[in-house]
Amino acid sequence: MNQILHIFKKDARRHWPEILISLALLGLFTRHELHPWQNSNAFSSFSPFFFILAGRYLTPAAILFWAFLIVRVVQGESLVGDRQWWVTKPYGWRNLLAAKLLFILIFISVPLFHMHLLLLHHFGFPILPNLSALLVMQLALYFVLFLPALLLASLTKNFGQLLLTAACILLAAIGIAWLSTKISSGDMESPPAIVEHFQDLLLWGSVVAVPVWQFARRRRWVSAAVLLGILVVSSLISVIVPNAKTLEKDYLPVEAQTSPAKIAIRQTTVTTGRRNANPWSDVTPDVRLSFPITVSGVASGTMVMVDVMKITTDSPRDSRWSRGWKYQNVELWPEDQVKSLSYEVARKEYEKIKTKPLNLHIELALSEYQEADARILLVPVGRFVDETLGICRVDPLRSSSMQCLKPFHPPGLMATFDPQEFPCTEDEHSDTIQEDAVSHAWEFTNHYSFPDANYTPIADYSIWFSPVSLRTGLDAKPRQRTKSLTLCPGSEIRLARPELKRRVRIQLDLPDVRLQDLVTDASFSFSN
Repeated sequence: MNQILHIFKKDARRHWPEILISLALLGLFTRHELHPWQNSNAFSSFSPFFFILAGRYLTPAAILFWAFLIVRVVQGESLVGDRQWWVTKPYGWRNLLAAKLLFILIFISVPLFHMHLLLLHHFGFPILPNLSALLVMQLALYFVLFLPALLLASLTKNFGQLLLTAACILLAAIGIAWLSTKISSGDMESPPAIVEHFQDLLLWGSVVAVPVWQFARRRRWVSAAVLLGILVVSSLISVIVPNAKTLEKDYLPVEAQTSPAKIAIRQTTVTTGRRNANPWSDVTPDVRLSFPITVSGVASGTMVMVDVMKITTDSPRDSRWSRGWKYQNVELWPEDQVKSLSYEVARKEYEKIKTKPLNLHIELALSEYQEADARILLVPVGRFVDETLGICRVDPLRSSSMQCLKPFHPPGLMATFDPQEFPCTEDEHSDTIQEDAVSHAWEFTNHYSFPDANYTPIADYSIWFSPVSLRTGLDAKPRQRTKSLTLCPGSEIRLARPELKRRVRIQLDLPDVRLQDLVTDASFSFSN
């Protein structure tokens, strides 16, 4: 223990300038986080110095400097080579590692933890019920930031080598990301859960095991080879192990007539004349297809989410352009009448078959959410506190939304607001919508109990109200009467907790269609 404290005090004396800079950055970051709404308003300004005025540089600056401080402390007793002066001292590698971890704990983790406590107290959120989540957030920061920095520092001799290593890792990550785009796979297709857990164990275990091995043996190339081997094994598992059909298991197939929403594809009629294309559209690697749909039959008090979409054709030869399931996240509310879905295909495959008449089979994966614990929220004047939402106010820069603060994660919610029943004075920030349009807001429920590796425990989120999509807006009928979508004191909002009711899959057919008629930037009209 005495040796650990001796090394710790030596590092503290040697690196006191970096420690002061780290604490100063943390102080500026804390001052910035104490006024989140003021910062968001400053960020929305058109000042040429908005980036500095809003303090947006503080978070990346603090993160980079913490990594730099960890590297400096670890490389003070370099673990690369066998001619370091410290190996002549009676240093045990366990004591040396413990001293470095103690330095990170005292000068980075503890000040950051106290900043988190200060923020919770400042905004009036209870500390004891959130204490365990704060500790877990600190643990997450170790795995995401502190231990990776410790790993890189233990495998490099000086700061120049570290920068070179970081550049190589960045290039490798870019290459892997590029290769992943060349492999046809869907958005919700992944290996079996046990395989994913094994990969996570390999990756996060290597972040812990490799630095410990390097401190114990000081064999850089062996440690680097082990780390590289783990990364290669994890990548090979992703390539070799077939993706699990989790979506087909979670979303049961049903007939379109019994689905929670009656959905039909609206036929497109290409207008004559020159195509109004974006000049950059022909050089993009993917082509976006658009599918306008009509919606009906959504039950009152529910919302249907189009999660993902997949397209295939009758001909196996012409179905290569399909890239499996693609995210949509399109909300279907009871008052909605029309919506639009999109699907990206590879340009090379699109060019081969864009003029061929095809019979498209469109599969949609739907999630139906039911209102639970519904209640009426009467919007008060100014800032207010709600048990579910946290601390909220009407956004002064966009009166159709509310700004809220909540510990760790935004709550899941379904919200409904009818401006016609509670008219407010129109202002310059309000939106204009059709008179008979109701507005809704949606926020996913966070199902993860493990907090994010965040640097603040306060989640700053907005509740955006958007009007439903009515058919009259697309059918070019006589101009409808409009109203202002504005929240004001006295407005009533129906709030509820979303509760998943069921998940289903439906199939729709679009016969005898050419892909070029579905391109987003094509000029087309809708036929009933």
